[in-house]
Amino acid sequence: MPEQKYSIVLRECRLLGAGDDRPTVDIAIEDDQIVAVSPHISELGEREIDIQGKLVSPPFVESHIHLDSALTAGEPRWNQSGTLFEGIQIWGERKQCLTLDDVKKRAVETLRLQASQGILFVRSHADVSEPTLTTLQGLLEVREQVKDWMTLQVVAFPQDGIYGSPENDKLLEKSLDMGADAVQGKSISIRLDTRI
Repeated sequence: MPEQKYSIVLRECRLLGAGDDRPTVDIAIEDDQIVAVSPHISELGEREIDIQGKLVSPPFVESHIHLDSALTAGEPRWNQSGTLFEGIQIWGERKQCLTLDDVKKRAVETLRLQASQGILFVRSHADVSEPTLTTLQGLLEVREQVKDWMTLQVVAFPQDGIYGSPENDKLLEKSLDMGADAVQGKSISIRLDTRI
């Protein structure tokens, strides 16, 4: 009888780029790492999953989303023109009544939707031109909350411009102190780490 060696073994996997005529493979996982890929892995896994010839691929990356404003369509009103400029104006109205719980709930719900479609790496912008920095604080807490199943990078983004208010440059600096992973303005982006 084969010995149990791996925590998970995926059986009969079709790899990216492999046509229907190419043989499937087994994939062994140990400590959350792929440790073997072979046409047949004889050792057993604590958990065995029959993929039935379906595609197995690396997770997708969402490189630009605004989780702080996700799932707010129609709040406080609909974008009648369908333009970015009206959308920004509506967000300016909406962000006046943000709460930490509101930001976190919508962000986690959006991340769950993304994960269900294979997205496991997300870079989200947080509007740091509102004086309470509620959006940034919320997304930083969400980053910690979802770290076991999603890699979230939080970008400090002064939606109203760095010089749109006399305090915005100070808010941007405070955002970095609070733990933002990167900074982005209208035409620049500075990564502070290389997680994504």
